[in-house]
Amino acid sequence: MKKILNLCFILLTVNFGIMAQKGFQVEKEITIDVPASELWEMVGPGFVDVYKWSSNVDHAEGKGVSKFEGAVCDERFCDVNVAGFSKISEKLTFYNEERKKLTYAVMDGMPGFITKAENTWTVVPIDGNRSKLVMNADFGVKGLMGAIMKGAMKKKMVQTLTTVLNDAKVYAETGQVSIAKAERVNKLSKKRKAA
Repeated sequence: MKKILNLCFILLTVNFGIMAQKGFQVEKEITIDVPASELWEMVGPGFVDVYKWSSNVDHAEGKGVSKFEGAVCDERFCDVNVAGFSKISEKLTFYNEERKKLTYAVMDGMPGFITKAENTWTVVPIDGNRSKLVMNADFGVKGLMGAIMKGAMKKKMVQTLTTVLNDAKVYAETGQVSIAKAERVNKLSKKRKAA
């Protein structure tokens, strides 16, 4: 009986390890009533300015000269407003103005069971006045903790990307921040005054 239990434990551990290595992807998109060139200016050349409109980012700054033509920096460092995270650093791994597409990898600030965290943003023209912002996040995880947390992480990333896309739509279309961003700015302002 003990041998059978040991074998079951080994098989379960191996199975969790294999499952965990698969990771997950989340793709979300939103239609925004601005031309693709205008939206690209906001997310491509405006890569570092994400904190101005995203309620998930309290502050961001760029550093380094990018190897990609048109990119404003090589790395972005963000103070984030996402449960379980506070600071992350990201590195541009792809940037193409003509294709209106960029990819960044999170280099630091993620839990240890996450082996890969990349996000690709693509601006897709619909017509002269409308475009889509498509986000495709790709995560790798490892170990038992990765297997256990994968579902919750995926759910959280769906919520996070949805928030970012909604914030982007409001800002691109109106030039004003979303209600969520305004509330976040107000909350941070009150914290600073109290300190």
